[in-house]
Amino acid sequence: MSKWIRVCRSMIIFQKRKVAFSIRPVRSRIKRIYTIKYTAIHCCYWSICCSSGAFVAVYLLSLHYTNSQIGLALAAVNLLSAFLQPVVAAVADRSRKLFLKNFFTVLLGVACFFAAARFFLVGAPPFLLALLLVLELVTLYSLQPLVISLGIRINDLGVPVNFGFARGTGSLAYAGMSVFLGFLVDTLGPNPLSAVSVFLYLALGALVFTFAKERNRSFQDIPTEPDPVSPKPSHRTPAKRPDSSGKRKFWTLMAAVAVLFCSYSIIGNYLIQITEHVGGSAREMGIAAGLSASIEMPSMIFFGFLVKKFRCSTILKCSLFFFFVKSLLTLTAANIASLYVAQFFQAFAYAQFTPASVYYVRQVVGERDTVKGQAFMTGAATLGSVAASLVGGWLLDGPGVTTMLAVGTTVALVGFVMGFFSIEKTRTIADA
Repeated sequence: MSKWIRVCRSMIIFQKRKVAFSIRPVRSRIKRIYTIKYTAIHCCYWSICCSSGAFVAVYLLSLHYTNSQIGLALAAVNLLSAFLQPVVAAVADRSRKLFLKNFFTVLLGVACFFAAARFFLVGAPPFLLALLLVLELVTLYSLQPLVISLGIRINDLGVPVNFGFARGTGSLAYAGMSVFLGFLVDTLGPNPLSAVSVFLYLALGALVFTFAKERNRSFQDIPTEPDPVSPKPSHRTPAKRPDSSGKRKFWTLMAAVAVLFCSYSIIGNYLIQITEHVGGSAREMGIAAGLSASIEMPSMIFFGFLVKKFRCSTILKCSLFFFFVKSLLTLTAANIASLYVAQFFQAFAYAQFTPASVYYVRQVVGERDTVKGQAFMTGAATLGSVAASLVGGWLLDGPGVTTMLAVGTTVALVGFVMGFFSIEKTRTIADA
């Protein structure tokens, strides 16, 4: 009798192993498919941010706006999107739909309409064209929480897409688009920028709409396995609310992020003026922006290794320090080559901050409020960009580029100190 029991147990164990072996290739294939889809979405989204956002100063200068007026336009964009992003995130958190494809594509359609209007209304009054650009950018930047939520939600369903690879490839697409548009604008002027954006909006809409069915059983019916990179199930990472001390630190960190991104956005918003200050043109500006973005991909992919070895809170602190370093090197740049060197430090600043902030927010605020917490992080960065737009434009029309960069470097140092003492200690992924 005992012999038959041992035989039956052996058969059961064999069957379990056989099922597990058959599941792994299916899960691997699904993970690969959705990582490719999610990567394509990031590529299109950040390419649009390049064609519509990175060259906004170039476009408005061609309409004969002053630096202060450009600053006001950028401030309006950032301020409106800062208020709209938490609203979009709240809709994402409360919706019963998994991927919010209809909501996503409607917002994309609105942004695409504004870009198409700019293209077909060439020669219209400058105020109308500037207004269309502001409305387009507000809508575009408000989509960022939804782009992030796609990756978070499909991870929660047991398909661990590689966020670092997707975001890093998006930066690489941004880099290629930046170099291409730099040559295009230097040759044909800024008018073709809106046509490029329209094409990218259409491609992004198609990708979002076909990303996944709201009730896709292709991965929901597959038993999940523990993944070493993704956070463990909800009973190990409860959606608890932080205490009063934790809330104070979180909001202090939000203030630090706003201050740091004021410095960061001064460089990004007025890169064309900085490039011209050291002897370059729109072509060199495109190369500088492309270099900064291209270095993000290997850095973000390397983050997947770092986060297994170090706490994401430690990585986040280091990234804040390198925001200051990049600002200081930009201030001291005397020629195009030294400006390119300063852009290289994007790999240690923004490229590490982006994935580290996602992991950090998830651990600090809990799974239930992850999208909302990330929206607050994005909103803080956006508010910093508001200040950068206003102060940067005013300083450019007054004291000049050097004073603007000196103020930005000082602000970056203050933001680093605030952030260093407000970041809470978190677990490594292996301990989560």
